[in-house]
Amino acid sequence: MDRTGRLERRQRDRGIRADEPSRNDEKSNSHPYVLIALGLSFVGFGASVGLTAGEIVPFFVFMFPASVLLALGLSRLEQQRRKAVSPRVSRERELLSAIRNNAGSITPAEAAMETSLTVGEADKMLSELAAGGHLQVESSAGMLFYRLPGRRAPELENRRI
Repeated sequence: MDRTGRLERRQRDRGIRADEPSRNDEKSNSHPYVLIALGLSFVGFGASVGLTAGEIVPFFVFMFPASVLLALGLSRLEQQRRKAVSPRVSRERELLSAIRNNAGSITPAEAAMETSLTVGEADKMLSELAAGGHLQVESSAGMLFYRLPGRRAPELENRRI
């Protein structure tokens, strides 16, 4: 069994779901604004000490921790922003990208092969998108094809699976 399989089994045994953030994740990404504020404080303190002393050396001494704190705070802020996109939206984006990459039309089975979705999940999402008017449904040789509106899909005529 590979490493990820063991990790998933361990998480399942502990009752942790894979899509839930762990306590360590929450800890490591907590309070990016505090880190940014501390970094700016170091810059300000270094500037005031440098101006008071009349030398520029103290300013550079405070710039190293300031730059580290600012970089760390901005990095964690970006991580939080990325996590703000819900899994539903990212999976929908993945599905729509697969449709686009497949000449604008796709079947649920093709969607499952080209994304992380199962056939059932792909079928449900495609049906929901079609019901919302975001996709058009076409039938050919007893199979349903979902395509982006406004895209011509001449390959539907000659398509064999």
